[in-house]
Amino acid sequence: MNINFYIPLFYYYSILRRYNLTLSQMDEASLCHSIKSKKNPTMRCQGKATHGEFCARHRKSKILWASMNHKKRSIMTRTQHAALEKIYRWWVLHGRRRLRRIHGEATFLPEISQNDRDIYNLEPITNIQLKYHFSYIDPNKHLWTFDLRFLVQLLHYGGELKNPYSQELLTPLAIERLQTCTQRLIHHKIPVMYTDTTTLTAEQSWNQKVLDVFLKMNSLGYGVNLVWFEAMNLRQHHTFYTSLYNIWNTSLTLSNEQKESVIPQYNSGRAPLFRWTPVVIIGNNRELKWWRKNNLNLMNSFISRGKDRTLQSTGVLYVLMALVTCSRSVAEAFPWLS
Repeated sequence: MNINFYIPLFYYYSILRRYNLTLSQMDEASLCHSIKSKKNPTMRCQGKATHGEFCARHRKSKILWASMNHKKRSIMTRTQHAALEKIYRWWVLHGRRRLRRIHGEATFLPEISQNDRDIYNLEPITNIQLKYHFSYIDPNKHLWTFDLRFLVQLLHYGGELKNPYSQELLTPLAIERLQTCTQRLIHHKIPVMYTDTTTLTAEQSWNQKVLDVFLKMNSLGYGVNLVWFEAMNLRQHHTFYTSLYNIWNTSLTLSNEQKESVIPQYNSGRAPLFRWTPVVIIGNNRELKWWRKNNLNLMNSFISRGKDRTLQSTGVLYVLMALVTCSRSVAEAFPWLS
């Protein structure tokens, strides 16, 4: 999902804030400004204003509804009204359609979903915040709605991602969209795990960083489990760093051009990819917390800095080759790398 989609949306909402207008005013501004009919001069036409300020039926008569005329003078200026119309028309044509592509077909029609309750807290699915709304259609053409954080929690513990109601696996397309939505939220530092506040603690922020790296690896076609990384002890981190260092510098005999394609500018700037040889850094007696952060940053560089998915997948392969040397679980999941 291209995050640039949200830029015009935020821009139009900034217009609302600028003129101190509400969404109800925006809805009202989209209606025809004419009376309903000469027999009902006190009632406003409920048709959409498709011809300037009037609907197709009243575009010639143009008899202003008196109450509307009064509200225009007392509530909004012509500039404000034009801004509201611009927002509304953009939202109808583009906004709702794009949000459905991101969050699913039930985004604005939760009642068409097979389930009416959130599986995690049993509250109505209508209470799910838009940013966490996730709906998808299964192979049987059934529509399901979940809180994205619940599905992320399932991903957190690894294994196959199943619909808890039907026990059927989520489709590859649904999983890809889920990963894209999750990465977008993480990029904007929005919690993707259940929290009591909107401010992340240091531990929650760390968990999101780990989740982000493993989601990227999953999206590149490798079924990995972040528990493998979280379970690594100090000795295993030493082994991982040493193995990845050797893979990069000696065992695969990679040329500088090959290295540069996988990780652009890997050896330039103040922070090269490997700042220390294994002998030097292991002898410094660093704590486990430091090793986890350092190795996670290394993994992220290998899987993210390539210019296309093929190069990023190559980076994932190097990371997995190092992980199998220090983790039995990884070796069992990828025996062809052992």
